Amino acid sequence: MGKHFSIFYFILLSTCISAQEMVTPVIKIYLEDAKTKQNISDSKVTLEGFELPSIRANYDKKKKYYYFTKIPSGYNTIMAYHKKYNEKGFQNNNQLPKELKLQLYNSLNVCYDFETEPFKNSYIEDPYKISISTVNYLGYNSSKDFINQTIKDLKLEIELVNPYWEMNKIEGNPFSTSQNESYPKINIKENQEVKGDFIFPLVGGVSTIFPDRVYSNKPKDICFILRKIDGSKFKRFNDPIIKKLKQQKFEVYSIILNKKNGTEFKTDFKIRDRQNKKFNLKNKADSSKVFFYDYGLRNKRKPLRLFNFFKKDYYLPFDEPNKYPQLPTFVLISNGKDETYNLFPETGKENPVIHKIPIPDDALGLGILDLYDYYSQLSTDIKGSAN
Repeated sequence: MGKHFSIFYFILLSTCISAQEMVTPVIKIYLEDAKTKQNISDSKVTLEGFELPSIRANYDKKKKYYYFTKIPSGYNTIMAYHKKYNEKGFQNNNQLPKELKLQLYNSLNVCYDFETEPFKNSYIEDPYKISISTVNYLGYNSSKDFINQTIKDLKLEIELVNPYWEMNKIEGNPFSTSQNESYPKINIKENQEVKGDFIFPLVGGVSTIFPDRVYSNKPKDICFILRKIDGSKFKRFNDPIIKKLKQQKFEVYSIILNKKNGTEFKTDFKIRDRQNKKFNLKNKADSSKVFFYDYGLRNKRKPLRLFNFFKKDYYLPFDEPNKYPQLPTFVLISNGKDETYNLFPETGKENPVIHKIPIPDDALGLGILDLYDYYSQLSTDIKGSAN
């Protein structure tokens, strides 16, 4: 009896092993550290769709890739999550590729190869906020009222937030002391500039704090920013709130934060990263309300002096008013279909290769950066093979 059982067990085990070996992935996902190029084997990789439960990928230890053996109807997105790295993914509403490689960065040093100076290697993503505007400009006061009324009518758990005003309250700076809400009503003509009586974010990625800087700061330039009331992140893809806003004909923009100011073009940011984290912890800063990496004026009061191994003084630079041109604190990335679709019209002058980005989903968020990155690399590969 024992002998027969052993034979049966051996046959069953062999069958299971053979079945596993015969599994054919419909998509393979390779993850690597963007800096070291080392394989990442402990990430959570999921298959996702709009308002559908996520499906977790299997991992092949021998071949070092994550995989799915089938893609159910409605699933159009691959996402990778890891505590040490930034979220990253890919979406295609028509058909996902058979192989996908994602490079992950430390969450404070997110980089995409298509970026150029002054932003290359110098920004992080803000998943807590989006910016919106009406397709047809209604004027500042009317736009604000229309946004608030739409939020109320749709019963969306979001609200307008002014990161500069919120940070101003934390730092206790003497700016806009009479401003008692993030986006107050203003009595300014559309052709007039918004003076220092108010502190607003502007679409150029700066604020109205220093009106003598060279940038447009009229009412039409005021940037309306939204956050979730519970302080949670917007989804990178398939976000229901973004989808509803787009269905109401709003222009939706994702936000990335610039880590450089006028004095820091060669800084590696390690000191700033530590100081930024320390500041946020000390002040219990709500990342959904403020720009959680804000070079602003927080270093103005006490320039940081450190002593390195060679006993040389190091001063943490800061952006002094009226001394340097103001670089944008944040950059808006449009989720507009036309702009996305025509991002890479060609990759060569003599033999142009047309490769357009497939029209993204209406619920697209920061994932627009992932699509830019993927198709940028694809265009580069096509150009390389053509040469």
